[in-house]
Amino acid sequence: MGVENASSPLPPQRKLKLLGLHGFRTSGDILKRQLSKWSPSILDLMDLDTLDGPFPCLGKSDVEGYFEGPYYEWFRFNKDYTEFEGVEDAISFISDYMKTHGPYDGLVGFSQGAVLSGLLAGLQEKAMALQDVASIKFVILTSPAQLREKDLKVVYEAPAIKCPAVILLGEKDWLRPMGEEVVESFHEPLVIRHRYGHTVPRLDSETTNTLVNFLKSRLGNDYQEEAALPEEAALREEAALGSEAYAEDVCVAV
Repeated sequence: MGVENASSPLPPQRKLKLLGLHGFRTSGDILKRQLSKWSPSILDLMDLDTLDGPFPCLGKSDVEGYFEGPYYEWFRFNKDYTEFEGVEDAISFISDYMKTHGPYDGLVGFSQGAVLSGLLAGLQEKAMALQDVASIKFVILTSPAQLREKDLKVVYEAPAIKCPAVILLGEKDWLRPMGEEVVESFHEPLVIRHRYGHTVPRLDSETTNTLVNFLKSRLGNDYQEEAALPEEAALREEAALGSEAYAEDVCVAV
């Protein structure tokens, strides 16, 4: 019998199944397009699912002119961000979706979606909600804030939330001070700071590698090291970084 010299092909790389929660008055499709500016080396590790918030947009969306609607909201709030409507409905809506379409490895959220992603991790960990949903193993929060609902204040109090978290904060983001509060509410989060405003930012090579390594660590033994073709990898990276399809500093409310 002949000896097979060719090595057996590797089985398909398992990807991290993530549920994406979009920003205020945007949509799940818009979040996918916002995240598409990230490097393929990040996106190739993610199996991203998104859904639209439970409430149709009741006012003008700040992304009109950049992304087509329809637009949705997860919850509503007053001008001072002290009174909220629909939070419990949003939590139930997401919980039911996770039970039907999961299990998910983690959550990735922007702005209002990041508020909810961090909140859900804390609620589950402190046995206040999502007890019949598979454990949230990590969260990626871009431009987050705490939800200042009085009945939920305990979620952010000691002990800190131990769920592993990546928190992206923009130097020019008007929401950054509230994002710093989120940093304090998690136990040793990985904080990525960027020079942009309230946006899903493009990531430079250093921050891309940081996020890639975090995701690989979440895969653990399921990650397969595979040599990429240099030309192909370079072309894909150039396409991701060079696209001008989306405005970098579209500012949207929480």
